[in-house]
Amino acid sequence: MTRAPGPRGRFVSGVWPAFQRDPIGLLQSSVQTHGDIVRLRFGPIIAHLLNDPDAIAHVLSRHADRYDKRTRSVGQIAKSCGASLLSAGPEAAQHRTLIQPLLQPNAVRRYTPVITQMTDQMLSIWRTQGGPVDVVHEMMTLVCRIVARLLFGADVQAARIEAALAVILDDTWRRIQAPLNLSNLSPRFHRRAFRQALAEVDRIVLDIIASRRDDRTAQDDVLQLLMQSGGDAGLSDQALRDAVVTLLLAGHETTANALAWAMWHCGLDPEAAKAPPEQIFAETIRLYPSIWIIERRAVVADTIGDFDIPKGSYVLISPYLLHRNDAVFPAPDVFDPSRFDSDAAQGRHRHAYLPFGLGQHRCIGLHLAQWIGQAVIAALHDNVSLMPVDPTAAQPDPGMTLRHKGPLWMQPDWR
Repeated sequence: MTRAPGPRGRFVSGVWPAFQRDPIGLLQSSVQTHGDIVRLRFGPIIAHLLNDPDAIAHVLSRHADRYDKRTRSVGQIAKSCGASLLSAGPEAAQHRTLIQPLLQPNAVRRYTPVITQMTDQMLSIWRTQGGPVDVVHEMMTLVCRIVARLLFGADVQAARIEAALAVILDDTWRRIQAPLNLSNLSPRFHRRAFRQALAEVDRIVLDIIASRRDDRTAQDDVLQLLMQSGGDAGLSDQALRDAVVTLLLAGHETTANALAWAMWHCGLDPEAAKAPPEQIFAETIRLYPSIWIIERRAVVADTIGDFDIPKGSYVLISPYLLHRNDAVFPAPDVFDPSRFDSDAAQGRHRHAYLPFGLGQHRCIGLHLAQWIGQAVIAALHDNVSLMPVDPTAAQPDPGMTLRHKGPLWMQPDWR
């Protein structure tokens, strides 16, 4: 067996303490020291970090049948989302089949009036209030309202949903990072805050589903389309709940994070802000892919490059690291939307840019995220410039998504 190189870590816990302290720092230093295939030991768990586009395509695309999603992270996510797109069971494929047509480019374009209306409402509030705004909070609120409207056809208790989802995501990441977690033994051992937040989301979503079944009035929203797409028997309330909660969890924070980063960098570089919205959004999620790490499990023994991947071990892929490969993206830490004009993109390795993943599990909401992101950036560009109050404030905070450490205050300058 040819073992990949990697950091030794501690005798018992391996690199787990370092990952808990600074996950991105650990991954970056591991690649810089040991190369693009690195063996990491998390206590008894063996994982291989891949930072080579061909090796990543091997796992996510060409030989995806050798790897599955029965991982620690997916197991923890399933405790919130149930049997859904983000799970590892057969339900994931069923949900993808049902939901994918609802999120194709032609389908998401019809949501433009909702995105524009809600963005205009946010800008109107900014004008009235005056003073700086925290773009992290503002983008999170805006996108949560947009996603709730698209799902339910109304601005349904978006603030309550947003607050509960934040608790759920935080606690899920805490459990993923923890070597031992009693909630694996029984749901009774979940923290009270997590149980309360999950119950809050369930109350809201299941009440809406029950109301919709009683009303029977046709609505123009994703929930209505899901209710119509389950065949003669229709989807059960639980299946609808799992689908909707998954779309809420996966759909609001990822796009909101990206928009806050986009506003920040456009404020730092007014020339970059003149680029087309699609290039600004693409460059933002290159630098700050919300899904910054992807995990898979080897279902058979495999070989990647010169190294053996044991059956049952894990593979880690970090788009955050991959997108900072200076052999593919010169000056990779510089925000430069022109990287994504048609000429600059020619010749780039086709698997060197993976903000939405790759292969059969590629993010199903990518078109919606892109459409919301581009529409909001365009609306802001037409109305306001945002200037950072403290240009040094922005720091990434890796968790379930790539968040920001603290607020990002920016001063509107109205056009």
